[in-house]
Amino acid sequence: MSTNEVKAAVIASAAQQFRALFETHYDAVRKSATESFVDDDAASEPRAKVTATVEFDALAHAPIVTVRLGWSARFKDESQQEVDPLQSKLGLEGGAA
Repeated sequence: MSTNEVKAAVIASAAQQFRALFETHYDAVRKSATESFVDDDAASEPRAKVTATVEFDALAHAPIVTVRLGWSARFKDESQQEVDPLQSKLGLEGGAA
């Protein structure tokens, strides 16, 4: 096989596998996005995000092509606080005057 034939075969395989995986898991992806939207007051509409990873041996004449599909509902929370040990030692924390 020529380099161009291998290239075409890898791309065709990856596209076919992606399509099959996405068709198989589409309802689960949609459900995940919809369920996370219900609990997120900041979101304007449900957003589904899907990642795909394609892996193959770039030097092989007959590479094995692996496609992985990932999706999730993402939640974030954050807290921040400045810690000044010197201020604590001097008894300056709090608002007492």
